[in-house]
Amino acid sequence: MNKIRNILFVCLGNTARSPAAEYLARYYAQKYDLELKFESAGFINAFSYMQRESREYLDSKGINSSDFRPQLITRKLLEKQDLIITMERSHVEKIIRSYGELENIRSKIITLKEFNGESNDFDIIDPYYTSTATYINVLKIIDENIEKMIKKIIKINQNN
Repeated sequence: MNKIRNILFVCLGNTARSPAAEYLARYYAQKYDLELKFESAGFINAFSYMQRESREYLDSKGINSSDFRPQLITRKLLEKQDLIITMERSHVEKIIRSYGELENIRSKIITLKEFNGESNDFDIIDPYYTSTATYINVLKIIDENIEKMIKKIIKINQNN
């Protein structure tokens, strides 16, 4: 894998999981003194804001997400990424079905858990319409996996 500089996080509506991942990645990149660019996007225009639980989780870590604006996946957005991280395996498949002709798309798209070496449980469930406890658990899973991802990117970039 080549040097990774631009990373896109994808979930269904870009209001819960992928924005949390984007801002957590920014936080860990700063912690580890990395210059990386993060964005997030979704397949549908669900809301014009980040979900309250995601925002509160980020706030609890001292992460300001007030500038967040959801966006939809586009060809242009996908083309400029070195790595596309999805929350579910179905997201990988949907992007490949819709944008499979894009150069290197198959080699740069993967679920967050799969990128970190998980071998069978690739999906991070959508917490929307679940309990607060489930939502917090999902955010903790994303948080742990984002820090692992950042550490893996450090190793990849040092070897390229």
